[in-house]
Amino acid sequence: MRRRRSLHRHTSGGSSYGFTLIELLVVIAIIAILAAILFPVFAQAKEAAKKTNCVSDTKQTGLALMMYATDYDDVIPRHDNNGSCTYGEVPCQGPDWGNFAPPTTWGGGGYLPGMAVMIWGAIEPYHKNVGISICPTMGPTNWGAVIGNPGTYGVGGDPGGYDKTREHYYYNVLGQMAMSTDIVDYGPTINTPSGLFYSNTRPGAPHGQLGKVQNVGNIILGASESSWDWGPSIDANLGNGLIWPSYPNTACVDYWQDGWTRYVHTGKSGPNPGNPYYDGMNRMQTNPNLQGLAVFFFCDGHSHAMRYSQAERCVPVPAGQTWVYLGSGATSSTFYPNWIPEISQ
Repeated sequence: MRRRRSLHRHTSGGSSYGFTLIELLVVIAIIAILAAILFPVFAQAKEAAKKTNCVSDTKQTGLALMMYATDYDDVIPRHDNNGSCTYGEVPCQGPDWGNFAPPTTWGGGGYLPGMAVMIWGAIEPYHKNVGISICPTMGPTNWGAVIGNPGTYGVGGDPGGYDKTREHYYYNVLGQMAMSTDIVDYGPTINTPSGLFYSNTRPGAPHGQLGKVQNVGNIILGASESSWDWGPSIDANLGNGLIWPSYPNTACVDYWQDGWTRYVHTGKSGPNPGNPYYDGMNRMQTNPNLQGLAVFFFCDGHSHAMRYSQAERCVPVPAGQTWVYLGSGATSSTFYPNWIPEISQ
């Protein structure tokens, strides 16, 4: 008579080695269940580590700005280069916001590797690491795509084409770290379809002078994540360099387009249906994946993450104070307490 085969390979003294088929299937099922439970936990831990890294880098950036201001009469750099053509100064000095053409008046008329331009080039001697401007939740910018197809992204291209050795310069022009338009000295008036504007042309604007900020611990100086637009720039991780409140409701007067700050810690996705570049005030309200956390640095040098609903909240102007948001003297009864520097709270 033939013996029945089993998965027991050896027996001795009443003991057996190996597993039955049922036991193997049970073990495999348990491993699968544990994997299903642990993989999301590992992913959350990895995302938390990225956020921690981003908070640290953002804090270093804020401290670098504070050190620069200490050395320069409490004033932080302009958004565009000093003498920028955007300010109407003659002779003017590039680059301007979003224009990657290297300056031609420096270094004997040519580009110098590592040339310091814009805010981030000016403060780099204080943090000595352009890499801290890259938030791990976004990843490095795809400069080959951006510089190789400037029309797609709506930027001024590098006349010499994409050059990997110039990526340091590219990050200075449009990095992911972005400054608040309410604080930095930025010249042009920003117009909206309703005729309103919101920039440093308002009477109480500090024009980069931190000493004029009323509530330094609560006022946003910048953020670690920004996007040049809500279309192709999201996929390329192209920063904006400037941010502003997003206009989440009609209570606060502000720029009509979204504030260009990415809240990527709960997911990264494209804009809502409509114009991919200017999805306006509805983008954050209707897309839950873009309503997570953003890491901000403040005018006193500290940094922390805030949710969209917290950072963009709108409250009444304190009694006895006025927020003049138009050159004509128009005022608002409500304001953004984390953005408007000329109101004491």
